[in-house]
Amino acid sequence: MNYQDFESAWYLGLLITSYFCVMLTGFFMVVRHARQLASEEGPLLALMAVTAGAFTFLFLLGVLLALLVGIVVLAGG
Repeated sequence: MNYQDFESAWYLGLLITSYFCVMLTGFFMVVRHARQLASEEGPLLALMAVTAGAFTFLFLLGVLLALLVGIVVLAGG
């Protein structure tokens, strides 16, 4: 086993880290503006915006982590 077995995992790890930073920044921006959205459009819309952001964040993070684990498991044996 050499480093080339984990080269794809390294690149996917960088992708996960960059995605995590961008999505976390976007999620905090949505949460920051949720109070203004709730006062202008109603609390249900603000709640839907926050939960949609959280769901998207967790779903895509789970997909990327599953890919990462799959690559490492396949490279290990």
